[in-house]
Amino acid sequence: MLRSSRTATHFVPIFSRSFCVPSSAVKPLTPEDIKVTDRAHQRLKKILAEGERLRVEVDGGGCSGFEYKIKLDTKLQKDDRLWKGDNVEVVIDDLSLGYLRGATIDYVEDLMKASFRVVNNPVAEKGCSCGSSFALKMD
Repeated sequence: MLRSSRTATHFVPIFSRSFCVPSSAVKPLTPEDIKVTDRAHQRLKKILAEGERLRVEVDGGGCSGFEYKIKLDTKLQKDDRLWKGDNVEVVIDDLSLGYLRGATIDYVEDLMKASFRVVNNPVAEKGCSCGSSFALKMD
């Protein structure tokens, strides 16, 4: 994931996700941070292998400016936050959490595909029809 740090005149990319930490060193996510539906939780219980967790990230891109990236992952980084529930874990890095706080992770099956999706995101306003990208609300 591309990160940036602010300097006096511009943003400088930082690629610093090269080391892993134990789950005991990762901060927990609260119910105010993120919700996971029963449907998503049950699907994760079926598909996750030992040591795997669902990673949800926000990155620049997509048709609306930001896009959700949802994948299975086995590594934890020092800036990750962890949701745990009945042998299931969802991980979100601190930067992405700023764009996801209060949202819900759901598992949706429709005629075209079945996938995990971010729904009811309070900071998102417009999105594309596939549900993978969004624009920020400007208050």
